[in-house]
Amino acid sequence: AGAATPGESAGAPGKGAEVDPGRIFLLSGTSEGYSHLFRLLCEPGDEILVPAPSYPLFEFLADLNDVRLVTYPLIYDHGWQMDLRALRETITPRTRAVMVVHPNNPTGSFVKTREAAELAEICAEREMAIVADEVFLDYSAAETTPATFAAGGPALTFTLSGLSKICALPQMKLAWIVVSGPEKLAGAAAERLDVIADTYLSPGTPVQLAAARLLSLRGEIQ
Repeated sequence: AGAATPGESAGAPGKGAEVDPGRIFLLSGTSEGYSHLFRLLCEPGDEILVPAPSYPLFEFLADLNDVRLVTYPLIYDHGWQMDLRALRETITPRTRAVMVVHPNNPTGSFVKTREAAELAEICAEREMAIVADEVFLDYSAAETTPATFAAGGPALTFTLSGLSKICALPQMKLAWIVVSGPEKLAGAAAERLDVIADTYLSPGTPVQLAAARLLSLRGEIQ
């Protein structure tokens, strides 16, 4: 587990959320983060809902972790939006989480506030998690920066980001997961994620020591 400056969320400069440093888990990259979360949330054959279109890397990561991806559609109607009705229809007893990419790759669309609220209700009702990829969130216009999922809500939520996109430094190999949501669920998930992270101990010490300075330079880099 690593540390963050209170009052500043990982990857969300415009609308920060106060984050408990004990709920931030450092990784070598977001790809490793997805693998950790798939293992945390799923038994072999369990399902994760992912948006379509989205990044093809998810398919490889799911296959490596014996997880089945099920797509829910993003539809274009005066802008991209989540088809929440279709999402509800794809949920089965084996669905463990819903992934959102905020903003999405390749559409560039953000999860709207009303969509995020309804999604959190859906997941909370069914005891599913939200996995939010926010690696490009810093690149939204300052005056329109959407709220980060790291702010928490009624559903167990895992928010991912890292230096690769925020600081355009993929070679530095440092990313993170922020755990949020109801205290009982988030606390239990954090304990288990701590075991997974400590088993691998992936991030190197030099990049952890440099992280604060690198993040302070991200505005100029971007």
